[in-house]
Amino acid sequence: MKVVIIDSLVGNDYTINLCRGLQEVIEDLTLIVPKNRPVELKSHVKVKHWAPSKDLKINKMIKVVDYFFYLIRMLFFIKSKKCIVHFQFFRRKLDIYFLALLRILGTRIVYTAHNVLPHEVTKFDRFRAKILYKSVAVIIVHSNFIREKLIKEFPANAAKIHIVPHGNFDNYLPKEVLTKEEARSVFGLSINEKVILFFGYIREYKGLDLLIEAFELVAEKNNNITLIIAGAPVNTELLKKYEHQILKSKFRERIIYHLNFIPSDKIPVYFESSDVVILPYKSIDHSGIIHLAYSFSKPVIATDVGDFSENIEHNKSGKILERNTPAELAEVILESCSTDDLKKMGEYAKCLSESKYSWKNIAKLTTNIYGILFK
Repeated sequence: MKVVIIDSLVGNDYTINLCRGLQEVIEDLTLIVPKNRPVELKSHVKVKHWAPSKDLKINKMIKVVDYFFYLIRMLFFIKSKKCIVHFQFFRRKLDIYFLALLRILGTRIVYTAHNVLPHEVTKFDRFRAKILYKSVAVIIVHSNFIREKLIKEFPANAAKIHIVPHGNFDNYLPKEVLTKEEARSVFGLSINEKVILFFGYIREYKGLDLLIEAFELVAEKNNNITLIIAGAPVNTELLKKYEHQILKSKFRERIIYHLNFIPSDKIPVYFESSDVVILPYKSIDHSGIIHLAYSFSKPVIATDVGDFSENIEHNKSGKILERNTPAELAEVILESCSTDDLKKMGEYAKCLSESKYSWKNIAKLTTNIYGILFK
C-alpha cells in the first residue's frame, strides 16, 4: 500500500502523530509538509519539505510563486507514485481546487474533516466545501456529531464518511519528569490551591468571556481557586476585549493570563500546574485540547456543544454542563474543586488517552479505511 499524506499547516502536530502510528504498519509512506516544519519519523518514511514556508521574513510574492511550484511538484509526484493521497490541513483555499483536479485525474483521495466548515464561514466556503466533499473518495471525521452534521450539510456524502477518533498529544509530555510543585513554582502558586486552565488560540466562539464571568462567581465563594489563561487571541480586537475584562475583575489578582503564543516546550508547565481544563465554548465541531488535557491526566469541564459529550465521559473523564451559562459553569467548577473527583477523573482520562485515543489504535482504524480504496 502506497500512501502520501499532505499537511500544509504549521503548528498542529496531529498529522505527524498520525504518521508515527502509520509508520509501524505502512511500508511505503510519504509525508509532505512546509519547508520550515521539523519532523522526526523513522528512516523508511519519506518526508518532503515542499510546502511554502510561513516565515514572515520571506517576501509575499516569492511565497506565491513558491506555492504554485509546490502544487506542480506535488501533481507530478502523485501521478508517478500511483498512491492513496490523504489530505489533512490546507494552506490556501486554492488547495481544494487542486484536490479536485487530482480526483479528475483518477487519484484515490482521503480527507480528514477536522471541522465540517471553517469557523468563520462564508458562502464561498460552502461552495468550496461542496467541491471538496464531492471530490474525495473517503471522508474521515472524529465523531458521530461531525458525521451527522456533515450529512445534514452535504447529504450526498453519507456513504463515504468514516469515524476515526482524534488521537492523543503525548508528544507534548516532558522528557524529564515535571512535578506539580515544580510547574507551579513558575507561577508562584501553592501546591494546596486549585488551578483551572483555559488553553489554546483564543477566538470569539471559545467563550473566554463566559469563563471570566463564571470565575467572578467562583472567586466570591472560594478564595483558593486560581484561573490560568494561556493562548494568543487571533486579533488585536479580541486581545483588548479580554484584557479589559480581566483587568476590571474584582479578583484579577487570582487570574494569571498570558495572552500570547505558547511555545511547545512551555506547554507542560501550564498543564502540570492545573487540576482541570475548562472549555467554555459557544460552538465547535471538535477540539484537540481535550486530548491534550487527557495526555496530561487532566479532566475537562466543558459546555455542551459539538462532540464534547462524545469525547468527555460525564463524571468519568470530566463534566458536561447542562446549561451553557456562567452560573452553571461556576457551580460545576466549585463542586468539582471541593472533592477528590478531579484527580480520579484525570486518571481515567489518561486511561482513555492510552487506549481509545492511542495512535496505535488510530493508525489501525485509518489503515482499515485505506483498505476500502483497494477493494
